[in-house]
Amino acid sequence: MSRIRILPDQVANQIAAGEVVERPSSVLKELVENALDAGARHIEVAWEEGGKRLLEVADDGSGMARDDLYLALERHATSKVRTAEDLGHLGTFGFRGEALPSIASVSRFDLTSAEAEGAGHRLRCEFGVIKEVAPVSRSRGTTVTVRDLFAQLPARRRFLKSTDTEHAQLWGAVARLALSAPGVHWVIRPDRGAPLVLPPVEDAGLRLAPLLGDKLGRLVPFVNGERPWQVRGFVSPPDLSFRDRNHLYLFVNGRAVRDRLLLAALSEAWSGTFAKGSYPAAVLFLEMPPEAVDVNVHPTKAEVRFREPQRIFAWVRSGAEEAWAKLRGGLASVLELPPKPLEAEFELDPSRRAAPQHPRLWSDHSGGALGAYQTQTETFDTRPLDTIYAYEPTPTGVSENLEERSEIRYLGAFQRTYLVAEITTSAGPELWLVDQHVAHERILFERLFLRRHAPAIQPLMPPQVVQLGPEAMARLSPFLGELGAVGVEAEAFGADALVVRGLPDFLADRDPQALLEDLLARLEREGRVDLDVFRRDLNAELACRAAIKKHHALPSDLALGLIRDLLACEVPNTCPHGRPIIKKLTLDDLDRSFGRRV
Repeated sequence: MSRIRILPDQVANQIAAGEVVERPSSVLKELVENALDAGARHIEVAWEEGGKRLLEVADDGSGMARDDLYLALERHATSKVRTAEDLGHLGTFGFRGEALPSIASVSRFDLTSAEAEGAGHRLRCEFGVIKEVAPVSRSRGTTVTVRDLFAQLPARRRFLKSTDTEHAQLWGAVARLALSAPGVHWVIRPDRGAPLVLPPVEDAGLRLAPLLGDKLGRLVPFVNGERPWQVRGFVSPPDLSFRDRNHLYLFVNGRAVRDRLLLAALSEAWSGTFAKGSYPAAVLFLEMPPEAVDVNVHPTKAEVRFREPQRIFAWVRSGAEEAWAKLRGGLASVLELPPKPLEAEFELDPSRRAAPQHPRLWSDHSGGALGAYQTQTETFDTRPLDTIYAYEPTPTGVSENLEERSEIRYLGAFQRTYLVAEITTSAGPELWLVDQHVAHERILFERLFLRRHAPAIQPLMPPQVVQLGPEAMARLSPFLGELGAVGVEAEAFGADALVVRGLPDFLADRDPQALLEDLLARLEREGRVDLDVFRRDLNAELACRAAIKKHHALPSDLALGLIRDLLACEVPNTCPHGRPIIKKLTLDDLDRSFGRRV
């Protein structure tokens, strides 16, 4: 007797359901995507008990004929793919032909559809067995009703979460679907709370507040590139952040996705703008030719594979980085920074320091206020503040507005580390605690970062041979041309080594082997070397090393100068490594904490 046998269709469908139908929200996603593929301009969604008892999606799409109702419950039956070549340029959401039969096999399933006004049919199916098909009167479109999900599969039903959790998951799915289709009229009817009606809009930004909350209604739009290659969307300003990544929404050609490459690109883009451990909110729409992305790599189509991942990584990162740079006022590219030794910027003797270069924060008095900070001893320059430097507010940008609206009264220091100040703005008084070390670090970093000049190549004398091993050498070889283009002069030296003859000047003191290993990791991930990232990291390291440390007492005039300089920075809220600089308490916060009426 043969050990191998063909599974019955009902069992095969239930196995497929384990991949396609994870929970009620995945059912909702599949049904709504079918409606969008059918050209629906009006979609209504309803559910009860988190979708476990009832889930219904109705649309005004193209509808189906009577015979199509039967075919729709056959595995691998689809109207969206004809040949294998079609898989290379998919432009629809659903194409596998597995969703409806999988859902019908694990629920009580009703499918009602009509191609023309009044002439419709209803198919009733229970856990994979068709019970009846009967004519009904319905306007053009389709309604799918799913009841008692997993009722005959108690093991699967036990894996569902609480009704509250499933309810939240359904709202998350609705939010992504409605953001991806702003031109569709939506009506969402949950069994708790009032229905949500979303009229069609031209811009997805008008959907942010009703779907994601008022906070995310503050996101700022941006566009980078032109179709068919365009990244657009909305990002949170530097003062709006969260403790998790749950406010990142990614779409590729209208499809909501989870993608590690895109998340890594975003993470690099927001580095230095948000504090470490804080995450921005972002809604990103990537538009690209269908053949540039493979959506057929995951059963639920939640993940994609890009044909040129390195290109996509650099493209998304630069687009988002530019968006956040505009929000924080913009910083000069470090590709334009000077090749001169940076350590000279941190001479502690004011008489030995060059005149300050910062175009916004300092004018040329006796070396600037920063030169007066004595970080190695407990002695301080106690000259009057106006003889040390003259503060010049920025002519444009965020820092100008902050400074013009602010009055600063220095109150003292706590533990010779945290400066305490009263800041009066147009919004009212605030009590600030400022970490003096990271504040000074931010100021020094921006002084370095804003200098303009192109890096030079410094020859290594003698050239250095770096043993990488054959495996690493094989991975690095395709990128030798890319290394040369950014100033790393290296060539193969046998099958397992490189000889390095020159480096960009700001990397010349780095260990060549560690540098090449870092470059290799970045090249394989991004396909290019970003000197901005290297220079930014180096400047951040030097600024941290030279900044005044904690437990160093500052006289009041220098502490006040430090706070003023911080207010004039492009990014005053975080240090270059992402640590917070300022903690703020409003008068309302204090009154509330002491039980006063606000």
